[in-house]
Amino acid sequence: MTPPAPAGAHPPRRAWAAVVLLAVVGTLNYADRFLPAVLAEPIKADLDLSDTEIGIINGFGFLVVYAVLGIFIARIADRGAFGLVVSACLTLWGAMTVLGGWVQSGFQLVLTRVGVAVGEAGSTPAAHAYVARNFAPHRRAAPLAVITLSIPLASAASLIGGGLLAESLGWRSAFIVMGAISILVAPLVLVLLGPRQSLPADPVPVADGDGDATRWWDLLAKPSYRAIVAGAACISFAGYSLTTFAPAFLMRSRGMSLGEVAWQYGVASGLTGILGLLFVGRLADRLSGRDPRWLLWLVAAMTAAMVPFSVAALLVDGAATTVWFIALAYVIGTAYMAPSIAAIQRLVRPEQRATASAIFLFFSAIVGSAGPFLTGIISDALLDSLGNLALERALFVVPAVQGLAIVCYLWASRRFAQEIIDVPEETVPAQR
Repeated sequence: MTPPAPAGAHPPRRAWAAVVLLAVVGTLNYADRFLPAVLAEPIKADLDLSDTEIGIINGFGFLVVYAVLGIFIARIADRGAFGLVVSACLTLWGAMTVLGGWVQSGFQLVLTRVGVAVGEAGSTPAAHAYVARNFAPHRRAAPLAVITLSIPLASAASLIGGGLLAESLGWRSAFIVMGAISILVAPLVLVLLGPRQSLPADPVPVADGDGDATRWWDLLAKPSYRAIVAGAACISFAGYSLTTFAPAFLMRSRGMSLGEVAWQYGVASGLTGILGLLFVGRLADRLSGRDPRWLLWLVAAMTAAMVPFSVAALLVDGAATTVWFIALAYVIGTAYMAPSIAAIQRLVRPEQRATASAIFLFFSAIVGSAGPFLTGIISDALLDSLGNLALERALFVVPAVQGLAIVCYLWASRRFAQEIIDVPEETVPAQR
């Protein structure tokens, strides 16, 4: 039997319906984010940009703004305004994506991407806090995995939908269509999640020595939290580098057309990402019920298993083989999210959940923004001597940084069990 939901918490059916809708929102979020990377080659040719400038547009131009504003918007979500924050953010980033279809210079494109970043900054932390509010601690990895399905779904949507639209109607039409869809979905979020949801009535006791830690930077006092954030930042560095330049790499070094990349890489990354997320999310819930440290061990093990594909993708010659190896390496950048968020949500109090996710995403975005930028600089530096092979060599930063992530997650597991703060399960409805 499923216990009745407490006052202010959504019952299981509504909570799961909201999770599905938040997965749709996340898909639109990442699809709008991935578009400049998917369409990097036509955008580069149209606006006369270098690889370094493409790295700035997809890196610093977007992620720094996303990181900084995410913490401040999360403070609003931590008051229970999950639906209000997500719907407002969705409307803003959709509108700015539409505007991106009319830019006439790289600088103008950067400005629209900053606008998209402002919109997207508050959506993900609010979604994570909604899950933590409405699901028991040992039941959170599965709904978080469903929400995180948005990453591979968005990759496939932006590659296939955006790539084919760009090939037939131009990259500007792809921006306009994808942005308009986001605007249309915003009212549904407000209806299903509601503008505001109450937080648990009983505050979680603070352990001796923790103090009244209400300031966002106090969350970094826990060593396990810092180590998880560092590991996720390394994965983001590698993931944003791969996301930004994988389509261009396949076109330059493997001779694929935009349409071929759209179909082959879109299907491969979507399929491997979805299967990886579902498997890891389900396994994380099952294993963390026995020992919560499995949330971290699982990320380390999954990353170690996939790093060889990051290396092999840059060494094999065949286009099809390269596509599937990149897609398998891409699993690291998607499947790590659900266990990581489930882990940090167990380290903080209810009124800090969205903020904890925002800080997590802040460092992931700041460090991640350096990935495309550094990769672009290396590629441009090697261009004269290596030609089309320059980008291939630059992408070797990906497996190197993924290796650092493994060390961080294993380090985090050493203190994690002792630093957990869980809301008593009777304050949240059990989910089946």
